[in-house]
Amino acid sequence: MPYIEETCEAGQTLEICRYFTYRIHTKGEKREPRGKPTPEAQKRVNQRKAETELRRLMNANFRDGDFLVRLDFFKQNAPPGSKEMQELISKAMRNLKDAVKRDGLDLKYLYVKEVGPRGGRHIHAMLTKIDPGLLQKCWPHGGIHIDPLNSGGQYRRIAAYFIKYALRTEETEGELVGKRWYPSRNLVRPKAEKKVIPAKKFREEAKTRKGYTLEKESVKSGISEFTGYAYLSYTLIKDQEGGKDADRRHLHRDKPAGARKGKRQGNVPDERKKGKRGSP
Repeated sequence: MPYIEETCEAGQTLEICRYFTYRIHTKGEKREPRGKPTPEAQKRVNQRKAETELRRLMNANFRDGDFLVRLDFFKQNAPPGSKEMQELISKAMRNLKDAVKRDGLDLKYLYVKEVGPRGGRHIHAMLTKIDPGLLQKCWPHGGIHIDPLNSGGQYRRIAAYFIKYALRTEETEGELVGKRWYPSRNLVRPKAEKKVIPAKKFREEAKTRKGYTLEKESVKSGISEFTGYAYLSYTLIKDQEGGKDADRRHLHRDKPAGARKGKRQGNVPDERKKGKRGSP
């Protein structure tokens, strides 16, 4: 019963996914009936793919102690849309990159723009640890909120919320303006490796490895809504002390109060909901 096993190492995480394809499967493998994918189903798949790519970028390039940042805009000077926001954040990142370069540092970053239906304007970013004062000098447009990362190298929840912010912007403006997220050019891009497993039976349970711990909530299994065949995916995290399951503390939606910075813990978006399982 041959199947595909896909692995991707990104920072402290090792993602594993097993599945069948139209070409790689056994004749005796049960296949669920399926119809033409609906636009909603395709949208869910696209969102999961976007979250996966962004999560792997975050896990591969950032570590605990780096910064999760929210940049606000003063109400009286709030830009009308994401195009104008892009002009401001691009200039800020260029200035910030030049500033840290003088200190011998190489700035890495990822950011998304949020345009809310009620007029909210924010930039959500993840960047390497720097002097907060430099960020304050490069962002004169509103408040600054900084939280050090502290989750053992797994930034899955943050990636999911970044994608939600990007989708909210697209829905508010009625179209995708620019990119869903903007990465610095110096990011390491992890690559997934695929191999055919010539096993007699599809391995339906998550298998741990020495030096790793299974992230239980990452385990997902079921029937692919596209191929009709079974799949299993899960994540292993390298063993280390502290920081487990803490990235939920860095997601905040507190109101801006001028140009300020500070650590905030326990502030979780009210909109946070338990995600549904889906196919790879």
